[in-house]
Amino acid sequence: MNASRIARPDRRRLIAATAAVTLVASAGCGARPAAQTGANAEAKDANGVVNMVMAPDPVWKWMESQGIKQEMEEAAKIQVLTSSSWDEFGVYAGGHADVVSAASYEVPELEKQTGEKTTIFGKFNSDRSILAVGQNSTAKDICELKGKKIVTHSAVSITIMWGVFAKKWCNLDLRAGGGDYELVVTDPQNAAGLIERGDADAGLLLPDFSIPQLSSGAVKPLYDSKSVSQIYAEQFSDDKTELTHPQNNVFVARKAWVEKNPEEAAFLIKMWDRGVQEWAKNRDKIIEAYPEDFAAESDKDKAFIRDWLENKYDWFVESTYLDQAWVDSETKLFNLMKEAGYVEADVPDPDFTILPKS
Repeated sequence: MNASRIARPDRRRLIAATAAVTLVASAGCGARPAAQTGANAEAKDANGVVNMVMAPDPVWKWMESQGIKQEMEEAAKIQVLTSSSWDEFGVYAGGHADVVSAASYEVPELEKQTGEKTTIFGKFNSDRSILAVGQNSTAKDICELKGKKIVTHSAVSITIMWGVFAKKWCNLDLRAGGGDYELVVTDPQNAAGLIERGDADAGLLLPDFSIPQLSSGAVKPLYDSKSVSQIYAEQFSDDKTELTHPQNNVFVARKAWVEKNPEEAAFLIKMWDRGVQEWAKNRDKIIEAYPEDFAAESDKDKAFIRDWLENKYDWFVESTYLDQAWVDSETKLFNLMKEAGYVEADVPDPDFTILPKS
């Protein structure tokens, strides 16, 4: 079973990204135009080509299969070349991609490890993770889980946001290798099963990777099944109806590259904006065409995830374009991260580039 787009390898691998440059080059990426690396790297002209690295994505597959990608490329005379990899950061840090998809709250660490100033110039997927416990648990919230074994698919990623919530709500520390909980990292498709078997007390789960346990009631979500993004909107956002913070998938590039190649950057966001429009119109068809990207193995599974998206939370944004109000709200996230100790106080907030709609 393939993992979904958001379920990437542990971000601790980012620390080794520089060492991976030689391996990436030897894997056959050298034939492509590649961005330079290093804090003082000079951005090159894209010349109508965008190199993007991303994990497998159902919307992108749909755009290709329907001929939409090719049609848009021919009209704009700009081509998007994609590398499909679960180690997007390694490819990007090695200079073999202009654009990478990442969680917005991981950008400070990306800049720290690469030594390059980046900018966020589009959005795509919000944080859909939920907190769930075993069916017989009496815990009502994360505060009541102090000292308990909590399973997650990454020591960073979604765990950062639940750690921020734990710090704000109950002054507890959720992190690997210490803190007030016993954090266990496993593959996302195994997390709910560990709770069901009693090997973990709770879990930070992706709903589409927990279908059997959620549908059977073997695990039960807390917070009325609300995702991180829904909770963030209710408690930390100025606009309670804006459910796209924080982002698990923003489009990130070296700031110098975006400044040097505004047409290519704008085209990429335009293409992905068409993608989310296709998602809104053809969601059920896309799930049916690419069930592996939703960890759906049967018709029952597909029905479950369709119902979750329709009635609980759809994590795909309505538009990939940024505006200032959205940027201001997303930026508040980094103040929360600093207060919770996930980012040093003197680390600057990520840069955002607002591109005009075309």
